[in-house]
Amino acid sequence: MTEENAWADNPDLSNEERIEYLRARGVQISIPSKPTQATGPPFKYIFIPYDERAECEELETASGDGDVLQGLLAKAFSGGTVPDEKLRETAEQAGQAVSIEALRKTVLAGGAETFRLAVPTDANGREAVYAYLDECAELKKLPLNPRANKIVGNCGFPPDCTLCGNVFIGRVKWAVGEGVKNLDFTLAEMDPSCLWQRRAPVENLQFQADTQPDAHQAAQEEAGPDVPAAGEGDGYSWKDQEEDVEITVPVGEIQKKDVKVTFKSAEVTLVAPVALSLKLFSKVDPDGCNWTLSGGALILSLEKKVATAWPRLLSDDGLQL
Repeated sequence: MTEENAWADNPDLSNEERIEYLRARGVQISIPSKPTQATGPPFKYIFIPYDERAECEELETASGDGDVLQGLLAKAFSGGTVPDEKLRETAEQAGQAVSIEALRKTVLAGGAETFRLAVPTDANGREAVYAYLDECAELKKLPLNPRANKIVGNCGFPPDCTLCGNVFIGRVKWAVGEGVKNLDFTLAEMDPSCLWQRRAPVENLQFQADTQPDAHQAAQEEAGPDVPAAGEGDGYSWKDQEEDVEITVPVGEIQKKDVKVTFKSAEVTLVAPVALSLKLFSKVDPDGCNWTLSGGALILSLEKKVATAWPRLLSDDGLQL
């Protein structure tokens, strides 16, 4: 009996030991660890079927210590079959001999993989949004999920970044000293006009620049000059939109009477509900500038004097992003 078959047939090994065995041999499949105990207050998350004829659903479960969804949803991705040829190819690509039976059991057990749609930042309250999908989706050759992939694109990811099979989406909060906890994510938040989706491209880009500067620079060079610039400053985010520039300032739930904004040809000043003064990269037409409140954010739309691309929001003597 080979070492791999002995491992697969040994009932005394824990899930964690099986996971470590596969990972040590380069196989990117894992049996999910024991789910977090869910005994806390309930929270909402959503289910997006890959079949567009099926309705999306808003679900609810109890919270616990850490993110309970990854363990909970492992069962949703259990089952399914993968041809032995595909399993054998996976093992060979890993450079190690792992028994087909061991891989078969892993696929049947199910496991949830996470894809981060929006990163936690101080500006968004340290809240992250994740997609949860079948970690064996590629092996099972599951179909693309059009509605989930539309959200992926809205969050600033390239077209070749796709999710397959059924997908769940949830929100977690990374609280300093408190660990991770699940928060509500509702069906209404699939709307691309929601604040979290509008902010995600800028926040994801800034996170990459901060944590992976080399990869960020390579991505920027590959993207070329036709990709509109965007960025994040102290208390705001912005993006270039050909004929105008949009600035998003989180302000919470306020009324229009609480907003005081002044537009000048080379500067925009926000007096209330927060103080913000920005000296602009290029001139705008004050008469063509306006603002609106949407989803807890103040959206400033600045009409350019000349419709050319802005590489940055601020002038040389302003604060740089």
